[in-house]
Amino acid sequence: MTSAQFQTRQRLAGARFRRSRLRALLLLLATFLTACWLTACTTKETLTPPHSLRSPYDRSVLWAVAPFTNESGVSTVDGARVADLFAEQTEQVNGIDAVPVNRVIMAMRRLGMQSVSTAAEARTLMNMLGVDGLIVGTVTSYDPYPPPKIGAAIQLFSGPRPGVVSNLDPVEVTRSRTEVVAMSQMNNTQTAGQASGVFDSQDQQVLLWLDDYAAGRTEPASAYGNRIYLVNMELYTQFVAYRLLHDLLRSEQPVQTAEATPEEPDPARAPR
Repeated sequence: MTSAQFQTRQRLAGARFRRSRLRALLLLLATFLTACWLTACTTKETLTPPHSLRSPYDRSVLWAVAPFTNESGVSTVDGARVADLFAEQTEQVNGIDAVPVNRVIMAMRRLGMQSVSTAAEARTLMNMLGVDGLIVGTVTSYDPYPPPKIGAAIQLFSGPRPGVVSNLDPVEVTRSRTEVVAMSQMNNTQTAGQASGVFDSQDQQVLLWLDDYAAGRTEPASAYGNRIYLVNMELYTQFVAYRLLHDLLRSEQPVQTAEATPEEPDPARAPR
């Protein structure tokens, strides 16, 4: 065998070895990808329904949320946007519907109202909107940077006959030189409930409430998980709205159900 023939045989053997090694690597890669695909197809994410609140009333009611006033000292607080987020959470309460905040703002402009500060103003606005209850709120503290913090107080005005619109003409009331007639028709307006709090995300109790709220409301595969609420101020405001509505509805429960006892489940929370 000549040296040229020997070199040719060596080159052919090397090429066969490289091809066999490449086939082995491709086979290993195909096996790995097939295993990953089968795992992805057979592994199902466990979905958990979120906790939801329920109305303590024996019938459906319609509420409105007025733009929040800002007493936090932070000029970037948007009271109308905060009201929007509270209205969204109110709409998710079983048994309670909410009108859009834009509609509330339009009604306030027609009435010449900058804010709602008295029961008379609340009743006037409620009658124009045709709602059973009106939430008026104030932002008392606000820090949008991680760790976020929000302080707020809300007050619910309601009438004695939910769902029934008074014959009171709100335009006539605002034009009247005296409040005697107006108050004679508005004196049934009452503050049904209140709730307030400062939700500092450095507080571990607040973090426990946040975990409870976020369960079932976040993408299971998200890299942030429940902590997405700590880097997104609108999401954190929604959580605060949920907690304040939770406390507000609990304060309403003893008024609506005299038989409620401390041993009973939380009446503001619907079962999962």
